[in-house]
Amino acid sequence: MIYIEKSQLDQIEYVLGQAVQGNHVLFDPAHLRKAFSSSDPLARAPLSEEAAYAVEHHIEKLITLPTLPQKRAYVERLDATTLEHVVLAYFNIVGNTLYESNTTRH
Repeated sequence: MIYIEKSQLDQIEYVLGQAVQGNHVLFDPAHLRKAFSSSDPLARAPLSEEAAYAVEHHIEKLITLPTLPQKRAYVERLDATTLEHVVLAYFNIVGNTLYESNTTRH
């Protein structure tokens, strides 16, 4: 579980708000394409619990970095596999955010 300090909340809300609108400010389009167009069928599967746990500290680090340029620089330093897993974890968070903000349930 990742804990968020109140001082970080505004930026997280901004990043998630942009993501909900399709603006993924933490990643460049090449990162997104690579994460979702892998020829490995397992890479296209939902992120496993084990893989999500393995990248949790990277997500936490992204949250704690104070500026978007610092967050982007951190992402650029990740190895390819870790970056793909971080992107998938990010989209899981975005998807959950969308689900939770939808008040109409069927």
